[in-house]
Amino acid sequence: MIIEELEKTADLLEAGKPDAAFKALKRIPRPRGFEGRWYYLYGEAWRLKGIFDKAITAYGSALKHGFPTAEFFCLALIKAAACHRALGHEKQAFAFARAALKAAAGAPGLKSEAELELAMAYRLKGEFEKSGPILERLLRGYLKEKDHGAAAFIFWALGGLYRLEGRYSLSIESFKRSGMYAGRDNDPSAGGYALFGLGGVLRVAGFMKPARAAYERARKLFLKTEDSFAKAYAECGLANVLRQQGELDAAFKGYRRAHKLYSEIGDRPDLGFVEWGLGEVYKKRGEFKNAMLYFKRARRLFDGNAEPRGEVLSELSMANVHYLEGRAAEADKMYFAAIAKAKKHHLRTYLESFT
Repeated sequence: MIIEELEKTADLLEAGKPDAAFKALKRIPRPRGFEGRWYYLYGEAWRLKGIFDKAITAYGSALKHGFPTAEFFCLALIKAAACHRALGHEKQAFAFARAALKAAAGAPGLKSEAELELAMAYRLKGEFEKSGPILERLLRGYLKEKDHGAAAFIFWALGGLYRLEGRYSLSIESFKRSGMYAGRDNDPSAGGYALFGLGGVLRVAGFMKPARAAYERARKLFLKTEDSFAKAYAECGLANVLRQQGELDAAFKGYRRAHKLYSEIGDRPDLGFVEWGLGEVYKKRGEFKNAMLYFKRARRLFDGNAEPRGEVLSELSMANVHYLEGRAAEADKMYFAAIAKAKKHHLRTYLESFT
């Protein structure tokens, strides 16, 4: 009976209904031997909501109580790694990804997923020379197996990697392919995230009209879902486009909506990008004091969260304000230090400074 109820809850999560899953889990007792699986599903519900810190806590409880099979143990490690990665927790993402790869020895069917998460951890760290080859090798295998869902994810991951390297044409093509394979897999959520990636790289590459269309489509897609992270991402991404198009009042309102959503789910790195965006709005309005306040807030949010891109963008923006204020010596010091940091992390972030 309990197994059947847990399986029904898993089906709800597969259908993208975390709120219904929460209600179901409240009705299911946790007798000895089933605690691990119950907490795993609880973590999955939080992950689908985009509230990754609570998901991590749930996965920790699941791992503590144990599982009846090696597959569930390995899956819990993979999902914990993914949540730490989403929050910019570099060391924890690596630790769980490596543990998952080791655990995959007892669950060989999950080896590719564990390798994928390790590649994503390398991408988070900025070690693209390690991440890229793993992703490309896995992609060849998934395409051969016609695993459209996995292919959609890897094309999305490669799109982000290429953007960070400043290879915008490859990035645009990868995100388009991600959306195509998400469609073949009948996964609108994955399609929405492909649109996020596409909108972002089109924006920094200067294609404002299609970038705006991509974000507007994604925003509409996630509006009626339970994915709080996606809702916040849509608001922030669209606000970035509006800011670049000079629609500062609309951009400001979008950033405030994103700020509220990211604050609710405790996503500090992405909240940093919202603060940076607000600072850019104030800068374009000529309100340099407010601009600097928000850039400093953004910089503090990025600190310690494996977000060198955010750190560099914040520092470049602060340097720009100093230039505008006529404080050239301070501006030079900060500007060239930010460029050096971008090069150290193999980023081409300074190519995005025009945004």
